[in-house]
Amino acid sequence: MNMNNQHIRSTMIDKWDGIPIDQVKVELFKNGELTVEIYFDGHGSTNSDWFSKDRLRSNSFNDLTQSSITNLFSMDGHLNYARHLFISKSYGACNADYGWLVVIDMSDATSRYCYFDRLPGKAYPYILYGADHYVARFNYGRSGDLVHG
Repeated sequence: MNMNNQHIRSTMIDKWDGIPIDQVKVELFKNGELTVEIYFDGHGSTNSDWFSKDRLRSNSFNDLTQSSITNLFSMDGHLNYARHLFISKSYGACNADYGWLVVIDMSDATSRYCYFDRLPGKAYPYILYGADHYVARFNYGRSGDLVHG
């Protein structure tokens, strides 16, 4: 998303194989303010494998590193729930679902039993992240901070 709450997809994604990629940057903005930055090593990557824990260079979260415990760090995420760009620390029946970032893509996913998968009045897609720069419990607390278009 850019500072005007619009989703931005770089045209470089379509040219990925023909250009030397050094670094890939993910930025999230809320109310015009940069809230999250994640940098990945782009060397030798494809447009579908750059989003990985092994490629993580740096980020604005205070507790996310290559050595952090994660149960899912994936661009595809959890397809049954339409959770993408998913950096999850733990799963545990909604109330124990902790993570740093997730994009909730659509309302018609196979299963929508967690509150954070179907936030009332929020248009899809929306993004949940640890708003205080730490891992967050998605179902409660400050993880409800979102950026959406």
